[in-house]
Amino acid sequence: MIITAAASKLVFTYLNLPLGLGGRGGVQRFFLLSQDIPFSEQLFPVGDAWATEKERLKTSGENPSGTVPIVVATRTMGNNHGDDHHDDRQVLPQHIATARYLASVFDRNSGDAYKDYVQDLVADEYQGFRDKWVAVSFSGTDEEKAKYRQDELPKQLVKFDALYQQFKTHDTFLSVSPKTKNPLWGDAAVFGLLRDHILTGHLTLDELKAYDHLSTMYQAYEKIPAIANWIDNKEKELAAQSAATNAN
Repeated sequence: MIITAAASKLVFTYLNLPLGLGGRGGVQRFFLLSQDIPFSEQLFPVGDAWATEKERLKTSGENPSGTVPIVVATRTMGNNHGDDHHDDRQVLPQHIATARYLASVFDRNSGDAYKDYVQDLVADEYQGFRDKWVAVSFSGTDEEKAKYRQDELPKQLVKFDALYQQFKTHDTFLSVSPKTKNPLWGDAAVFGLLRDHILTGHLTLDELKAYDHLSTMYQAYEKIPAIANWIDNKEKELAAQSAATNAN
């Protein structure tokens, strides 16, 4: 199947993580939102429902690794009676590769090979940073978390601040899409990971200000209207859930 911007519907499948955390899926979501690419969501709670879906993904062959997020692109075709029916579907795993692919399909890339390269460069580096955050946040002891905040995290922030200083081709972002004027997949990855560090208590906005390029990028990214709207709605949703829990 060859998906096209005009003929395909996208369904974003991911976990409904606590605290408004994004993880890999948050990066995918922020990219789609910032680039005004229409999609719907299918979110699974962490637990038995997700375990069942993960096994289905693997056994069906849709995604042998069983990881999310995935984007399912469905092409809608008309039949002889003039009715619409779903004719074909394409499963797209791996969030960075999918974002890059959809940028091409929807004409949202930078339009310049080097400017796309800097997105890939930083997205490649981000993977190791993300893995360190996952390991310490969800498996680390209190001592290991404290050590991460003191030693490893500052090293990563210094490195990524330097990457932005050296390679960005825009005043604030690595590069942008001429069509939307918004940043692309590498920027989405760094923004999402910084936000997750803040939500898990490893980093504060004040501490981020010590890294000028990252702080400037972060503040500009969260002001993108679609991103600001999603964050506002998520915060309201979490507040309502908290209020309901306290009421019980």
